[in-house]
Amino acid sequence: MRARAALTAAVVFCAGLFVLHACSTTVKDDTPRTFPAHPEWPQSMNTISVITWNLGYSGLGRGSDFFADGGRSWLPPGPGTTRESADAIATWLGESDADVILTQENARASVVNYWTDLKGRTDRALADYQGIFHADFRTRYLPPPLRISNGMATYARRGLVRSEIWPMPSDGDPYDGLIRRRYGALATYIDGPGGCWVVVNLHTAAFDEGGALRKRQVATLLERAVAAHALGYRVVMGGDFNLRLVATQFPHTTADEYLGWIHDFDPQVLPEGWRVVADGATPSVRTNQQAYKPGENYTTVIDGFVVSPGVEVVSVAGVDMNFRHSDHQPVRAQLRAGEGLPQAPCEA
Repeated sequence: MRARAALTAAVVFCAGLFVLHACSTTVKDDTPRTFPAHPEWPQSMNTISVITWNLGYSGLGRGSDFFADGGRSWLPPGPGTTRESADAIATWLGESDADVILTQENARASVVNYWTDLKGRTDRALADYQGIFHADFRTRYLPPPLRISNGMATYARRGLVRSEIWPMPSDGDPYDGLIRRRYGALATYIDGPGGCWVVVNLHTAAFDEGGALRKRQVATLLERAVAAHALGYRVVMGGDFNLRLVATQFPHTTADEYLGWIHDFDPQVLPEGWRVVADGATPSVRTNQQAYKPGENYTTVIDGFVVSPGVEVVSVAGVDMNFRHSDHQPVRAQLRAGEGLPQAPCEA
């Protein structure tokens, strides 16, 4: 009995370190990272398929609630659930047949997911892809096994030339100083149909007052995206915007006190010709004040894409998994190279 109590105390202590210890998300050097030659895009292809999915570090499956969202739990229900979710996530991604895969909250093994190496599993499932990882949430000073490395991973099946971090503002984050977060989007340059595509993997703030910080983050990324488009690149911004991308009316019984983080994406910030690409018929996120119960948890759409002129949308669809393995669900878009842009190559 004492051994079990000691283990419980150790887990609670480690979870406390997760929240209370000085944690840092470092924005790395903006110098582009280049990649070795990769199989070229088949000349017969004129479309590109992109998936975005916030993986919830394999700890926020349907049985989880989370204290930061009004729940009681700091940790998932148990290691069996995190391993099950990680295996299922990796298997689904490996079978998705997407050209580019954007993941957020893709995590190494740590206390928050009972030392389940989600990223290792996704890397193995996508072994035929080139990949790049940016740990936008990681601890400082803590040695393994207490160290946390959680962030964005982008995988490209072909044509990945280089990547870089696009910094985002961080002031205004209520956890700044406690967790000391610094934000950055992961931009990859892919030599694809019709020239160079810049695919931006983003994950904005979630608990900032009035959504002000996340809106400024989107505006900052748009400035850089517009500059890239001016060079002749087709731009796709995808990920977890933490802003409601389309109006939704999914049934729920969630009290208003748990919905303070919900804010709308303002389409007025988009330059002419740019547009939101999201599926309003399938929810992409659920609230975590309790374990998931259909019709009770509030659900909406905050995951999707923003695309530039020169990108035609063939289709977009959310994937309804009943939130079994994450508090987010995947969104897939099929995009085509449109006319009106020069055949700008990606520069290594």
